[in-house]
Amino acid sequence: MASAVEAARVHAGVSFIELSEQAGITPAALADLLEERADFTMEDVAGIAAALDVPVTRLLPCAP
Repeated sequence: MASAVEAARVHAGVSFIELSEQAGITPAALADLLEERADFTMEDVAGIAAALDVPVTRLLPCAP
């Protein structure tokens, strides 16, 4: 999921700090999520999707 979030962030032209602020996640917590040191909660995913103006499903991994 971290790679999907990062790709969506770059595509949207949103900086790391902007995403953190708009999603309501501290920069340290966002870094942990993107570096896969922490697991995303549904609240995290919903906030990130809203901040990037993408559907939540765009950030979720696809099942094989």
